[in-house]
Amino acid sequence: MTIKLIKTHTNDSDIELIRLWQKGDEAAFEKLYYHYAVELLTIAVQKTNDREIARELIQNVFVTFFNYKEAAHQIVSLKAYLYTILKNRILDHYRHEVVHKKYQDHSAHYLAAEIDQGAHTYIETRELERRLHEEIQKLPPQCRHVFTMRRELELSNKEIALQLNISENTVEQHMRRALRLLKQALHIGQRTLFFLL
Repeated sequence: MTIKLIKTHTNDSDIELIRLWQKGDEAAFEKLYYHYAVELLTIAVQKTNDREIARELIQNVFVTFFNYKEAAHQIVSLKAYLYTILKNRILDHYRHEVVHKKYQDHSAHYLAAEIDQGAHTYIETRELERRLHEEIQKLPPQCRHVFTMRRELELSNKEIALQLNISENTVEQHMRRALRLLKQALHIGQRTLFFLL
């Protein structure tokens, strides 16, 4: 499955709407939403063959975009940015479907044991993820922004560099710094940290 990304710069209209939105004009965000939502929904329906799931994916795309309000002016191409988020959400959906199918195929005997063990692991993992989230918020702003783009949007160093108009080397430096600070704060090893990412 591939979604072709359009290598364009954000047009003047998008830039102006983003600027107004950042100043508190929520109607500007709605205009951006309605400008791109139908096109993104069409792609999501084609890829999932399920309109309801497609709607949820598009909702998720715009929630992610909304959460990046403060840094939205750094986006080089809003269209490419939204398409990239959608591509990753569709891939997440496919991965979830595969896991769900495997889960359903388990026998009743093993399923009971796995649920019991999984619940314990889930609680431990959720606590570690909560602590990780807290420590991510303490990272220096640009370092945190690069890290969250990599972790939450699953963008490559090259994609992040293009979106933020910085070099790939700078992206790598921010990632190394973020990982070092998080390992120190959480008192965990590299392997455990990568498991959470």
